[in-house]
Amino acid sequence: MAEVNEAIIRKVADLARLDLKDQEIQEYVTSIGDILKHVDQLTSVKVDGVEPMYHGVDHGLRFREDKIVDFPSDENGEPKVLKNAPDVLHGGFKVPQVL
Repeated sequence: MAEVNEAIIRKVADLARLDLKDQEIQEYVTSIGDILKHVDQLTSVKVDGVEPMYHGVDHGLRFREDKIVDFPSDENGEPKVLKNAPDVLHGGFKVPQVL
């Protein structure tokens, strides 16, 4: 396991351009050391014969049939959704021009 000490934390802080106080450096030494101890425990786990997972949830994809559905129309044949539009152009929503 890699050892975390004050010199390593100061070097990383310098590379990241962080201005850390001495108390913060000691906190990082402790917390990063704890994280590395936990990761080191993972190396002792027996994973022989375990297939790798590519996603955390083991579900197959649920497909649905593609269906073309027309918008509901009013009595004039205009799509009802356009009644909420502040401005309509060529049978669709008129929006501000974007360049």
